[in-house]
Amino acid sequence: MLLTMLLKRAMIKRTGWLLVGLLVASQGWAQKDNKPRKLYYRYVNEQGVRVIEHSIPPAYAQKGYEVVTLGGEVVRVVEPAISSEAAEQQKLAREEAEKLAAWDTELKRRYSSVRDVEAAKQRKLNELNGNIAILDSNISSLKSQIAQQHANAAESERQGRKIPQAVVDALAGLEEELVLTEELLRERQKQYRQVSDKYDRDRERFRVIRPD
Repeated sequence: MLLTMLLKRAMIKRTGWLLVGLLVASQGWAQKDNKPRKLYYRYVNEQGVRVIEHSIPPAYAQKGYEVVTLGGEVVRVVEPAISSEAAEQQKLAREEAEKLAAWDTELKRRYSSVRDVEAAKQRKLNELNGNIAILDSNISSLKSQIAQQHANAAESERQGRKIPQAVVDALAGLEEELVLTEELLRERQKQYRQVSDKYDRDRERFRVIRPD
């Protein structure tokens, strides 16, 4: 009985020392694992050879490189820097894509079919045609009034009288108004063409995003 108790105590003591040893060893391993790894730069030089160095020249850094451990494990990849021209092209492409997305969203919001686009175009063109017709009418009226005032001036001259100031003033006002009205007519005609082209582009784009 006494011998059995002594053996048990010896086994417990031995087990305790074994656990202490394992704990110390594990702490040592943890400290070893937490030690910072030394990192290197891997890049391709002018000869096309891949090299690993403690540092990297700025000229090579612009071409892209890898950050690696001594064993070759890749920690980080740095992509090549793009040129200012390429960056500008990417910016323009991004802006164009954003505009196209906004256009598509607007078309989907406003129309349900190609017929809707064509109907909206016709309504707008009819409105502009009405404005153009009014301006045409105004121009014809102004030209008639100017012709009448010229006739009045000619009659005064045939009678040997000085052209009345009222006629002179009327002619100046009518001719100024005619110039402005003709300019407005040209603007409306230009707007008509622009609106027609815009709706045509909307129609073709709608066919792309909502094919029948």
